[in-house]
Amino acid sequence: MFKLKLLSISTIFILAGCVSLAPEYQRPAAPVPQQFSLSRNSLEPAVTGYQDTGWRNFFADPEVTRLIAEALTNNRDLRMAALKVEEARAQYNVTDADRYPQLNASSGITYSGGLKGDKPTTQEYDAGLTLSYELDFFGKLKNMSESDRQNYFASEEARRAVHILLVSNVSQSYFSQQLAYEQLRIARETLKNYEQSYAFVEKQLVTGSTNVLALEQARGQIESTRAEIAKREGDLAQANNALQLVLGTYRALPSEKRMEGNAIKPVKLPPNLSSQILLQRPDIMEAEYQLKAADANIGAARAAFFPSITLTSGLSASSTELSSLFTPASGMWNFIPKIDIPIFNAGRNKANLKLAEIRQQQSVVNYEQKIQAAFKEVADTLALRDSINQQLEAQQRYLDSLQITLQRARGLYSSGAVSYIEVLDAERSLFTTQQAILDLTYSRQVNEINLFTALGGGWVE
Repeated sequence: MFKLKLLSISTIFILAGCVSLAPEYQRPAAPVPQQFSLSRNSLEPAVTGYQDTGWRNFFADPEVTRLIAEALTNNRDLRMAALKVEEARAQYNVTDADRYPQLNASSGITYSGGLKGDKPTTQEYDAGLTLSYELDFFGKLKNMSESDRQNYFASEEARRAVHILLVSNVSQSYFSQQLAYEQLRIARETLKNYEQSYAFVEKQLVTGSTNVLALEQARGQIESTRAEIAKREGDLAQANNALQLVLGTYRALPSEKRMEGNAIKPVKLPPNLSSQILLQRPDIMEAEYQLKAADANIGAARAAFFPSITLTSGLSASSTELSSLFTPASGMWNFIPKIDIPIFNAGRNKANLKLAEIRQQQSVVNYEQKIQAAFKEVADTLALRDSINQQLEAQQRYLDSLQITLQRARGLYSSGAVSYIEVLDAERSLFTTQQAILDLTYSRQVNEINLFTALGGGWVE
């Protein structure tokens, strides 16, 4: 008989978790092409997993990796993301605990007596154990727990996304600072050249080889460059502030150094780059976990239409003497099965189900939007990659030509063959082209960082 009862109870516990009214999860089709369009210049014969490429291997400049490691320790955004993961895990543990039996113990003492004092004061001791369990036949508790579990997974992916974004922001802020340094350096060097040109024109004016107009033009070029230097100094100060912000601490920043074109190892791409790689991005995985959580919420909302059964049993003892509280004569037991049947709630359950279904549809749209945005992000970086390289090559050839042009213009001006305006035009073009090459070098670095992170890199160290 005891074995039969034990078998019956075990069967109830097993059946209580077998039914789920949640819809079967199906990953939405990605609303993007199957492959990215790549130019031949971007292709490589083979490539390892992008997500497995550590950021220490991607960045060749040791200063960048040192700053990234420091930011990962001190940045407040990443710290907040980690706390949100802990919050989601705690919420899941709270919800999941409702699926299991709850055992509680209690004890107390009651004093009683008459109001007029004609009755003696008595005392009664009591103690008890209560075991309660909700039979989850229709999966309400299971789906509520599953929803919080998927949200916990989503928070982990959100933390990964913040981590990757931080790697990107620190590296871009560092290269932005180096760009500001370089632009300021070139502006100062250009000012020295203009001052030398002014001195040369001034000497020619004394000898009568030129006129006052040329001297004023040279002076105007100097003042214009001084204004440019002041602007570049402001840019450098802002770049320093931005770098300190992402680092999460205020410290001495890296000293001035020349911009290096090989500070980043370019991402190698295979001949057929599938868009399926986007599914491993943390922001898309976060959206997918949120979609799974929304499916589970539908299951919980459906289960609310069905009865809920709670079993409660207890052991208790009561006695006027503490010494006899735990004797067999003082004890008793109880068993209370309870069923709650939803009959009328003004359409609350129906509205709650509708709400869960709408939120699930929103999660589908959000997932599809994330994929489309990710595809565009990668496609844009791929398109810019070749464009920037071609611009750099053309600007470098133009710079070589301008250096020859400036040298000849100065020679012709010295011989009186051309006016000083020809020299000014060559000098302005040279300065502008040098700045443009710096901007393109920085743009290439930023684009490679964006491609690396857009493909899911930056999480592994």
